Amino acid sequence: MKFHCLFRLLSPVALCLFITNVSSAQSWSRAADSGYLALNEQYWSTTDQYYVHNNSGNVSFDYWWNAHAADVLVDGYERTRNKAYIQQLDRLLNGMYKKNGNKWRNDYYDDMEWLALAMLRAYDVTRTPRYKALAEELWAMIKPGWTDVAGGGVMWMIRTPHSKNACSNGPAMIIAARMYRLNRQQEDLDFAKKIYAWELEHLVNPENGTVWDNMTEKDGVRKVNTTPRMVFTYNQGTWLGGALELYTLTKDRSYLEQALRTATFVVNDTARFSPDGILKGEGHGGDAGLFKGIFIRYFTQLILQGNLDASTKTHFVQYLRNNGKSLLGKGIKRPEYLFETTWRQQPPGAQQDASIQLSGIMLFEALCRLDKKSL
Repeated sequence: MKFHCLFRLLSPVALCLFITNVSSAQSWSRAADSGYLALNEQYWSTTDQYYVHNNSGNVSFDYWWNAHAADVLVDGYERTRNKAYIQQLDRLLNGMYKKNGNKWRNDYYDDMEWLALAMLRAYDVTRTPRYKALAEELWAMIKPGWTDVAGGGVMWMIRTPHSKNACSNGPAMIIAARMYRLNRQQEDLDFAKKIYAWELEHLVNPENGTVWDNMTEKDGVRKVNTTPRMVFTYNQGTWLGGALELYTLTKDRSYLEQALRTATFVVNDTARFSPDGILKGEGHGGDAGLFKGIFIRYFTQLILQGNLDASTKTHFVQYLRNNGKSLLGKGIKRPEYLFETTWRQQPPGAQQDASIQLSGIMLFEALCRLDKKSL
């Protein structure tokens, strides 16, 4: 895959040396390009056309990781307008469809939701009918995931109707709001509001605005999983992202206040979420490798679209820049240009999961968007 003339001319070693010697404020775009280059060199299956699990022989197909790969390819195209990103996106979609058994339906509702979100963004920036059609096809399969078990909410998995998770409700809320913006069907806006109300009542910690992972109901008994280690960054991101969408559509400031409450806690919580002001690592790979990047995506949208006061916006922007500087200076294994999951130290070896690489790209793309808006 070809991206820019610069990357066709420089070797990986020279490329990394070039980026290292550029000041942080100027290097986000180059860092994002290098992250994509490593993603394609280390994880892309040229035979089956999807991103494999890791760069050390595990070629497992992760539906939802590849959905986020689609999202970051949209990021790259939106920033550069280089059609190579869209060509890669189309190859990836073809590969995903085949690896998923020549269908888009998945047992996990959140997996389909991540892809629907990527397709909505792809349609937004390209106006390609294929992307809109796929988003609508996925949305039709997602909506029946809402049931009355546990008082409502979208199921996490088709075979676990008793489990209602933040990861299947936050993204669904965002999709519903964006579908309303796209097609102006009142039922989609009503659905977004319904998901918001359910999640606020059942999964949002009233003490600090953070989001718990899941709620179950068995034999009429409901239980919310409030285990601290199960409070994940990506659930904070999709919650504030959904609240932001509803604020944007309705101008009801209660939605914005909820988004700000959650975001502010994550940024300021140095004991757990942001030690030393840097977003925490969650595990050493696997699904958790993607969590931070998802938070960053929706946190950045809050900065750009949330009508924040000057002090809050400055605080949030500086937080993102500090994360970027830490990853750029400490958390990249060169010359491979592989990202570390903690963003605070170099990876111990060359083996990494694709999920971690995707989160790093999301961070650098977020910083590019802030630079574009001169923030």
